[in-house]
Amino acid sequence: KNKTKKRTRVLLTPSLLAAALFTSCSARSTDCETEHNVKLSLDQFDIVATPSEDVFRQNLTTFYKENLGIYPYYDPENTAVNGGLPQSVNLSQHLEKMSENIDTYIPDPKAKGLTVIDWREWHPLWGRNGHGKDRYRNKSRELVARKNTMLTQEQVNNAAQEEFELAAREFMLGTLRQGKNLRPNKLWGYYLYPDCYNYDYSGKLETYTGRCSDVEIKRNDQLNWMWNESTALFPEIYLEKELRSTDQARLFVLNRVKEAMRAASVGDGLTRPVFVYSQPTHKYGMTILSKEDLVNTIGESVALGVAGVIYFGGKYYSGCTALNNFFRETMGRYLLNVTTAAKECSQKLCKFNGRCLRRKPDRAVFLHLNPSTHKIISQKGKLKVRGSPGQAELKAFRQHFKCQCYNGTKGEDCNCVTTPTPLEAVATPKRCD
Repeated sequence: KNKTKKRTRVLLTPSLLAAALFTSCSARSTDCETEHNVKLSLDQFDIVATPSEDVFRQNLTTFYKENLGIYPYYDPENTAVNGGLPQSVNLSQHLEKMSENIDTYIPDPKAKGLTVIDWREWHPLWGRNGHGKDRYRNKSRELVARKNTMLTQEQVNNAAQEEFELAAREFMLGTLRQGKNLRPNKLWGYYLYPDCYNYDYSGKLETYTGRCSDVEIKRNDQLNWMWNESTALFPEIYLEKELRSTDQARLFVLNRVKEAMRAASVGDGLTRPVFVYSQPTHKYGMTILSKEDLVNTIGESVALGVAGVIYFGGKYYSGCTALNNFFRETMGRYLLNVTTAAKECSQKLCKFNGRCLRRKPDRAVFLHLNPSTHKIISQKGKLKVRGSPGQAELKAFRQHFKCQCYNGTKGEDCNCVTTPTPLEAVATPKRCD
C-alpha cells in the first residue's frame, strides 16, 4: 500500500512569529523587590507575567481552579466544591461563569498570547487518579452505588470509571472550546499536559534511560481529544536536584519533549506549538540550575523544536540576590545565546517561515552560537550579541537541523506558500505549484 506522507504545519499566532523562540517568565518577581529590595533582571524574556488571580490583561494568562468557571474538586477536608466531581457539575453554568471570568482577565476580544489552564486536582483519565487523587475514584464509586444498589462491585467500578472519564472529557473540552470561541487569537492549553511520568531515576541513575513507558504513551493516546482541541501544549521539564549536571537530565527532558511533540502532531496535520515550563532552581529546592542544567533543559528543548520556554517561579525569599545574579549572567547569557542561534537558523534554513529542529531527535546537537564568530557583551547594563554565522555554522545548521514550517508554508526551506495567510508569514515566499 502506498503511504501518504503526513504534512505537519505549526500553528502560531502572528505575535509569536517574529521570534524563532519565545521566552517568558511567569513569576512573582515583585516579591523580591518589595520584601528584599532586589529587582530581578528579566530583560532577556519576551514576556514577563505574574501568576496571580488579581493581575489582568497579561500576554501570558494563567487560570486556576478558583478563577475560571466552576471547577469541581474536593478540598483538603474532603468537602466537595462545585459538586466535587466533573459528573456532578452543571457544564452550562460553568461555561457561563467562565465567560465572565474571561471578560475580567482578558477584556480585549482580540487579545493575543498564551492562555494556560492550571487545573491539577484530578486527571481526566481514571488510571492517573492514584495516590492523593484516589478520592475522585472513591467518590465516583459512591455516586454510582447510591443510584443503583443492585450492582456488583465490578459493575460499580466500571460504571464509575465510564461516568467520570466521560464527564471529565466533556468538561475539559467544553472549557477549551469556550476559550477559543471567546478569545480566538490566544493559544489555549492545559498546564502539565502531556506528561510521560519518566521519574524512575531515583537511586538508579546509571541505568536510567528517560524513556516514556508504553503504558503512559498509550494513556496519552487516550487523550487525543485534548491534543486535537488544544492550540498549544504546556508540559514541564523541572529538574530534581538528583539530576543536577548529569547526562540523565538530558535524557529526562529529551523524552518528555519528544512525547509532547508527538502529541502536538496528532490529528489534522497541524502541529500545535509546544511551550515547556522550566524554572531557575531545582524542583522542591532553592539550588540554582548549573550551566549544564540550562543546556539540558532549555538547550535540549529548543533543539527539539519547542516554540518557547516559560520560566516559572514562586516566592524566592532570601535567594533573590543569587537569583538576580543568575538571571543577569549565567542564564541571561545562555538565553540570549540560544534565542539568537534559533533565530539565525530560522533565517538561514527556513527563511523565517519555520523553526529549526534536530534531524535526529536523540542526537546531542544544540542550537548554540559559535564563540569564534559571536560574542556576548554587556552594554549599558544589557546583554547584546555581536557577530554573524560563518560558513562552518551554516554547514552545521544544514547537517544537524531541518525546518518545521509555520502554517501556510511548506518545502525544505519553508519558502513555498500553500495558502494565502498574510497574518502567518514573516517572509514572503513563492507560491507552490
